[in-house]
Amino acid sequence: MAGDIGRQTCMSDIFEPRDMNRLQGRQARTDGWVGGRADTWLGHYQETPASRVGADGRRMVGDPEYAADVAEQVRESDETFAARLADSGLRVEPLTPGIGAVIHGIDLARPTDTQVDHVREIFLARKVVFFRDQGHISSDEQMAFAKRFADIGLAYGRQHKLAETTQTLDDQPEVLKLYSNEKRPFSASNWHSDVSWSDRPPLGSLLLSRKAPPVGGDTMFADSYAHWDALNPVLKEFLEGKRALHGRGGRDEVAHPVCRTHPVTGRMALYVNPTFTNSIEGMDEADSARLLAQLYAKMYSTPEYMCRYRWYTGSVAMWDNRACQHYAVGDFWPHERKMERVTLVDPDPEDELPFWQDASGERHYSERLVTETEMATPVGAARMD
Repeated sequence: MAGDIGRQTCMSDIFEPRDMNRLQGRQARTDGWVGGRADTWLGHYQETPASRVGADGRRMVGDPEYAADVAEQVRESDETFAARLADSGLRVEPLTPGIGAVIHGIDLARPTDTQVDHVREIFLARKVVFFRDQGHISSDEQMAFAKRFADIGLAYGRQHKLAETTQTLDDQPEVLKLYSNEKRPFSASNWHSDVSWSDRPPLGSLLLSRKAPPVGGDTMFADSYAHWDALNPVLKEFLEGKRALHGRGGRDEVAHPVCRTHPVTGRMALYVNPTFTNSIEGMDEADSARLLAQLYAKMYSTPEYMCRYRWYTGSVAMWDNRACQHYAVGDFWPHERKMERVTLVDPDPEDELPFWQDASGERHYSERLVTETEMATPVGAARMD
């Protein structure tokens, strides 16, 4: 029944070209790529900054006066926040209007309480924040800074048994060393949300560049709030309450809400990715594959929903795994790169588990589909029953 409803809804409304992609004159393309970008709507470049002041992005398209008022609210909000940060010595350099910001004026080895509070506020608003010239901090200081925001785990967050079988644990097992050189190239060059195959994926990460390559090796981040907000309202209604099956190696290990509610901001995020999402639960296999392909085409071909960070030795990134995805661009070979990551884990077990909160305020949590032993088994290893 669910598959039939999904198929009927998808075919009738979800995949119809709309707005700028509607047929015009002799234009005969209906694949969603008219104009050189994936199917979107006319106000997509206004919606992300407008969302920071709680404005109605769709109203702005047909109401220029309202759009002008919102623009002024955005500017005033940014100016007020910048003035408030000055008291703690911080300065924010946004990378885009919606996602990503470089924070200047802080030493991660000696942050003040006020600076930490401001960083947390910027982190929640911008989904990913960056710091430069932090190469002097030790691993202990990196972990101490991370602990100001969350608990810290191992490489896969709470999956300690798996980390013990897949990485070399030294006297600082919380610091994952991601080193790459000409003989052993490595880069996570795929769009993903970290460890979404787990029932308790990490809150985020704090990544330090010990040695940056002279060229290449940027990391791209995409705004998962914007991914959700920009969907056709018919598609959003169809997806609310649905779950996607995530896992490694093609096996289903956990069912997460497609629409994930952030436990702090309360905002909705689209929580699927091509690296770990296998299908949408309850849909016909072909319809599910088609829907996910359409979502990915939209998510990863809209530059207005992304930022790109150029790494230097001593740079640090801290991202919110609940509100964004990332892609490590692997274009730096044969150069060496040394990155060290600390994984952030939510200390609240209820907030740590992904959930969708419905209109009545009820939370609908993720569900683990395999045993704890299976989840602790590396990909390719014999399954342990």
